[in-house]
Amino acid sequence: MNTLPGIVSIRYTDCANIQPHAMQQSICGAVVDLALPAVEVRFYGDPKFETEGSLSSGGRQEKTTLEFATSDILPEGRHLAFILTGASGKQWLVGTREPKYPQVNYSETAGSPSGDAAVRTYKITHIALKSAIPCVL
Repeated sequence: MNTLPGIVSIRYTDCANIQPHAMQQSICGAVVDLALPAVEVRFYGDPKFETEGSLSSGGRQEKTTLEFATSDILPEGRHLAFILTGASGKQWLVGTREPKYPQVNYSETAGSPSGDAAVRTYKITHIALKSAIPCVL
């Protein structure tokens, strides 16, 4: 098993572009095949990607958090899903055609002359039965 750490690629697409029932396919053991348009996001530093599983009201639930710094501005007013590629080549889909959609929040800084970059830091949070879906783009 290849377990190289880190995220090497972040892409986004509209949730409406994803085939129906991708989460259910993944729960059944399928790796979801994504043949769809996706926009690459340039990022700085090391993105943070984490999924936590728990039981809620007697059922399984996952919470995925993705944080990254970028000079790109993500579209607003649209339901976005994110496709991540790890250093090992493994890929994950966060978000599906069906609700619940990922929540996108950001903070922005002007940077500092001592070397801190002027970037926007995004924090994407997604809660679903299965949130980080193995996929192939």
